[in-house]
Amino acid sequence: TLFRSAAKTQVIETACSPPSPRLNASLSAYPEKDELILLGGEYFNGQKTFLYNELYLYNIKKNTWTKVDVPNPPPRRCAHQAVVMPQGGGQLWVFGGEFASPDGEQFYHYKDLWVLHLATKAWEQIKATGGPSGRSGHRMVACKRQLIIFGGFHESARDYVYYNDVYSFNLDTFKWTKLSPAGTGPTPRSGCQMATTQEGNIVIYGGYSKQKVKKDVDKGTIHTDMFLLKNEGKEGEDTQIGEEETQTR
Repeated sequence: TLFRSAAKTQVIETACSPPSPRLNASLSAYPEKDELILLGGEYFNGQKTFLYNELYLYNIKKNTWTKVDVPNPPPRRCAHQAVVMPQGGGQLWVFGGEFASPDGEQFYHYKDLWVLHLATKAWEQIKATGGPSGRSGHRMVACKRQLIIFGGFHESARDYVYYNDVYSFNLDTFKWTKLSPAGTGPTPRSGCQMATTQEGNIVIYGGYSKQKVKKDVDKGTIHTDMFLLKNEGKEGEDTQIGEEETQTR
């Protein structure tokens, strides 16, 4: 019993072979180090679905894997988003994702926000209200001192919905804000590409969504349009974000 309780409070790093196959995990570049951080994911063996919350580090130069057991991690999930920030010795911020039980009977989306403090290898759940609803397939990027979240989808046994809302999480005040960008934004979608520019703007490209055509018939759409989410705030002021479309067709 003593050994078990100690294991739950200690960080254990173990050299290991490459992780087992998995989909929809997050792979993030470790700040200031030649390492990648692998978190979560799912694997379907043809009969059952397995969800993970394991944390692995991959050393690029040495081509080696390390499994890192950190106490009190986020619940198992896939299709979440993870963003690395260099502050405080390095942080890995994680939002949302989905869970499915092995038999597929249980399925739900998360709306929780976590940070892994990389210097101390400690997980912390951030309890802040007013954030995005539960979802997966969304995208999240770090833009200056904010996390910006866009899109994603939520699916239940009866229905599904795709999102095109934009949220900001301020890394100084730890507050969520729902943004209302000017201009014509992207239609609801998940699985898009999202990246920041040197000017502090955000590029959104492509993605996927589906709509009901009639009962039990869905039509999927692969998007090929591109948008620029413009950061029009000045330093020291609240950020005002506008949006304009760049045609790619």
